[in-house]
Amino acid sequence: MAGIERVDGPGSPSAGLSGLGDDEARAVRSLLLANPAFVTPLENPSQEELLSLGVDPSGFKSENPRAVALSVCVQLPNGTPLYGCSRLVALENGLRMGSTLLLHSADHWTETLEGLEAKLVVLLQAAAEGVQPRPEPNGKEWRKVAALLGGSDSRSSLPRDWKRRMRLAAGLREVDLDIRPNPESARSEIVKELRSKPPNALLVWVDWVKNPEVFITPFVAARPGAKAEYLGTRDQAMDFSEHLAELSMHLSEIAPIGESLVSNSEAVKDWSQAAGKVLELRGEHFALTERAVKMLHGNPYPKPARMLDHLERLARVAKAYSQGRGDLGGRLADYASSKEGIEIALTDNGLGNPGIKLGGEWYSTQPHVKVDDAKSPADCGRVYFALDNVAYRFVVDHVGLHDYR
Repeated sequence: MAGIERVDGPGSPSAGLSGLGDDEARAVRSLLLANPAFVTPLENPSQEELLSLGVDPSGFKSENPRAVALSVCVQLPNGTPLYGCSRLVALENGLRMGSTLLLHSADHWTETLEGLEAKLVVLLQAAAEGVQPRPEPNGKEWRKVAALLGGSDSRSSLPRDWKRRMRLAAGLREVDLDIRPNPESARSEIVKELRSKPPNALLVWVDWVKNPEVFITPFVAARPGAKAEYLGTRDQAMDFSEHLAELSMHLSEIAPIGESLVSNSEAVKDWSQAAGKVLELRGEHFALTERAVKMLHGNPYPKPARMLDHLERLARVAKAYSQGRGDLGGRLADYASSKEGIEIALTDNGLGNPGIKLGGEWYSTQPHVKVDDAKSPADCGRVYFALDNVAYRFVVDHVGLHDYR
């Protein structure tokens, strides 16, 4: 971006971006400022900070100083992702009416999603008062609900707004955190809820809860295989920032995000390579029938890498289905679309009623992933599978063209 220089001080444009040249550094920083994927208002900058940045609030007329948290993921030319976030200080109407003056951008870059998340959790501790973690209006419901039991509004060792801070950290993972202060004072009511309406996961804050097993045991009985973990230490030796870091660690396991922008499928050139990688996806949550395995070699579908990518995504949906014991927090098609970007339909009227026998019972194999649609028969891909609601797994019976042969 010729002629555009950094606004946050002197030095090389690539400072803090190891391995990038000045032109690439300018490009990724420009994306962070001009096209961020995540924007959250923060508490306004103080008078002292504004003075240090060269503007005097005493002379403001219509100027509005603001601070925001920004974040972006950039794919570098070599295909690897780079994650960036920043606390941006700006002055609306700082140059002329309707314009904005960027005063300072304190950016941070990392090659790992975990590193970015840790920085964002810290930034969000200064989120503006009106910021509340919730799904977008008319958007998909958050698929994970974790119940955090513990803490007290009267504890002087906790920040005044500790519950909101924890919910903000959980919001980064699209988790609705149900916080119950002093749970032992409402033990019977909470245990009844854990049995009748168990959340997707349970976190018990042992700093404040003397008998965590009282809550964990009925929860695990109601939702076998779900995550139930402790937070903190009984000696209350951790400060609040450490609690937040531990919370983020647990949430990353409860609500995992795609591991990388680069799929294993990108290195696949033909079906002989794809077949081995498809077989590696098998597990207790994701099975292939003998028929499906035989289809992997010499498959007529012309894009093996694309098919593998869809199978990898379907396997992750199957894992969530297994961990939730069939509960994805909503419709299967909605979950697959919002979390993995694949389209699943539960019926296919053109197939009649195909099925497979599992454990003595017949299961429909009409559920399918649309790998391609509205294309010629030689290019239209499908993955047909059965939903095993006993073993809580997906069983794939067809991989290839839209012909189920």
